[in-house]
Amino acid sequence: MSARRTSAAKADAPKGRRIGSYRVALEAKPLGKATRVLGKGLDAHNIAAAGPYKDSAFVVGVRDTKGELRGGFWVEVYYESAFLKWAWVDEKLRGKDLGTALMEMAETESRRRGAVNLWLDTFSFQARPFYEKLGYKVFGTLKMGRPGVERYWLVKDIRGDA
Repeated sequence: MSARRTSAAKADAPKGRRIGSYRVALEAKPLGKATRVLGKGLDAHNIAAAGPYKDSAFVVGVRDTKGELRGGFWVEVYYESAFLKWAWVDEKLRGKDLGTALMEMAETESRRRGAVNLWLDTFSFQARPFYEKLGYKVFGTLKMGRPGVERYWLVKDIRGDA
């Protein structure tokens, strides 16, 4: 585990409980079978409610002359909307318009895949001014449990002349 990330000790975890013949508890391996079952159930519900959709994911990256990945954006597209899941550019490369180039390419590829908007979230200590400079608008704010730390959700219509 990274020194930057911490997790609650097992002793702190809730024990779970029974409701009728069902047991509610933390799953031992949340990224395995449990997430596949949850995803399949949610997908079936969504399709029944809103119809079928195409989903896809892509990464737009920045590589140096040695071929090392030095930054990039991971984007998921579904229901005609693109979500910028992860964005990172090496600190040494910031301020060189690489982030703008990444965003332009992410928007173009999202549009090509049928998205009409691109949305993302960022923390107050991350890149909100960068996204706003590119035309993204805040549509949600969450005050976190730490003083001075907030999380923002932003969106941009990427249809072109819209």
